[in-house]
Amino acid sequence: MYAGLLITLREGIEAFLVVGILLGYLTKINQPEFKRYIWWGTWAGILASVILALLFQVLAIQFSGLGAEVFEFLVSLLAVGVLTWMVLWMQRQSRNIKAELEQKVNLAVSTGQVLALSSLAFMAVLREGLETTLFLGALTATMKDPLLLLGSLFGLLVAVVITYIIFRTTVRLDIKKFFFVSGVLIIFIAAGLLGHAVMTLQELNIVPPIIPHIWDTGQWISDEGIVGKLLHAFIGYTASPSLLQVIVYLSYVVFFIYRFMMVI
Repeated sequence: MYAGLLITLREGIEAFLVVGILLGYLTKINQPEFKRYIWWGTWAGILASVILALLFQVLAIQFSGLGAEVFEFLVSLLAVGVLTWMVLWMQRQSRNIKAELEQKVNLAVSTGQVLALSSLAFMAVLREGLETTLFLGALTATMKDPLLLLGSLFGLLVAVVITYIIFRTTVRLDIKKFFFVSGVLIIFIAAGLLGHAVMTLQELNIVPPIIPHIWDTGQWISDEGIVGKLLHAFIGYTASPSLLQVIVYLSYVVFFIYRFMMVI
């Protein structure tokens, strides 16, 4: 539930901030008649994201047995790659995203390219929708959390409220700090997905665990308990991991936290 909430909260704020910047800038330059093109692109992006999410679910249920495990591994690996790229990319772009969007709006308005305005909103929403679909698909496969969808919907609702407050009141969210904190948490979520992918390879006897169980904390924090599930959602906690899982997990966290800090 909580991992889904974090993912949709961050992705939702990213998408809605772009839409809000576009609408706000059109008001600033006294061109409100172009706002409808932003809304067209936004709703088209939402519709396309929903369709892709449904197609993903249809594809997922086609697999069973060995095929399901292979699909789970591939989705987890792809999600880790996209999560990592998204976090690093957004950290780099957050400084200049407003100025770049305003420049593109100026160009579209001055040349009469109204479809370019719709495209800006459409691509922003669709990009976040694709990422969310992939992340939630991987989390669904690895966590088996029945409350994941509820948490995801709540995160999206909170994202809408926060974005509305940012653009309609004098309250200001420290966007840089928000993306920093959520980015670090997402790196740990991605590490957990990577650890799960390694576990899948071990179960398929493709890679050796080196040492099957290097510790067992299940008597204190069970994988099936509330605390265990919460830790698994945010840091990929496993009560009894293999040595290979720990090596891969720590290597990923150390390397990408370092890369993340370098682009601040």
